[in-house]
Amino acid sequence: KLTLRYSGMENHIPRYSCSRAWMDNGGAHCIAFGGLRVDDAIEEALLGVVGPGAVVAASAAAQGARERRDQVRDALSRDLEAARYAADRAFRQYDAADPANRLVASELEARWNRALAHAAEVEAKITMHDAAMPAPLADPASLGVLASKLKTVWDAPTTDASP
Repeated sequence: KLTLRYSGMENHIPRYSCSRAWMDNGGAHCIAFGGLRVDDAIEEALLGVVGPGAVVAASAAAQGARERRDQVRDALSRDLEAARYAADRAFRQYDAADPANRLVASELEARWNRALAHAAEVEAKITMHDAAMPAPLADPASLGVLASKLKTVWDAPTTDASP
């Protein structure tokens, strides 16, 4: 197994070396190389991911996800309204039935119970949907400002690169 470790800053130049053989049995380092190119590639990748354009794209994706969640919530609310109407209608039919006609009253009561159960299912779906609501993201404008300043902070001579 190859394990690369950051070996420090000699002359302010990072160096990486594989010290697995040394750790396992005191052998020599199997590979070592300067870290400037590696660090530059990591820097470029990191700043590309957290740069202003990436923040704008992430904010747009989050907004799209919120809109889709709102559409689902609206659809569930309409389903609940319809289910409650159906339950209320089933109750009115049951309530208007002649109690002497047990067969009709029994069927209307069963319909009412099914309508109530369906309304409860929709309410449970809404509760689960609302509970799964993700935490809101930070303000996109402030994230954009931070992202635009990140390169300046990253390149500042006072920024320490040690682990």
